Amino acid sequence: MATVLPMRFRLLHYFSTVKEASTRQLMDGLRSEYGTEGQFNESVINEHLMSMRAGGLIETNDIELDAAGNLVVNYSITEFGQGRLKYLPESWKA
Repeated sequence: MATVLPMRFRLLHYFSTVKEASTRQLMDGLRSEYGTEGQFNESVINEHLMSMRAGGLIETNDIELDAAGNLVVNYSITEFGQGRLKYLPESWKA
């Protein structure tokens, strides 16, 4: 998978590989690919997630507080989001 995907497409692809994920889990999973990019921070990732949720690509599964009292939102890909995966480059398709 030599091609680097635009961040939102990579987030969507990541969701297709897991049952659900939080912002922190996404960042941990994608750090090796995007960790040096300026857009790779919690604030920007959350903005991407809100936009993807509003567009129907992902949905909220669970909302909870972690041990430090921080809000943790878990998301999963929707059927509509699964349908958008057809636009991935061939090297990213399963």
